[in-house]
Amino acid sequence: MRRASQTNAIILRIRKTKAAEFERAFAAEELPLWKDFHKGGKLLAASLTRVAYGVEEDDAKKGKYVAYILYAVMKDMRAHTEHDEDERFTAFLKKARRWQPEAPSVWGGRTIFRVNAE
Repeated sequence: MRRASQTNAIILRIRKTKAAEFERAFAAEELPLWKDFHKGGKLLAASLTRVAYGVEEDDAKKGKYVAYILYAVMKDMRAHTEHDEDERFTAFLKKARRWQPEAPSVWGGRTIFRVNAE
């Protein structure tokens, strides 16, 4: 029996004054990790999107933060755990937490349907 993939959706809120620094750090530290996991078949799809509109627009403007959508489809929960325990991720996460005015919103579960897009 084939194991089901695991999808994660996270809304990150980064202080506006730290958004550029966050994006540079993400590109330098987390993106290479994603590429390693993708090459190894553990990360099936992922994206980081800077939110331009949505239900938190007013809150973001008032709260002086930038919201990001982080989407990741992992091969399985084992791959997810391996990513989260990777020392490169834990080092990046330690920095990123300092730039967040509040905890992220996090959801995850077994993928039911998925269509890949480029």
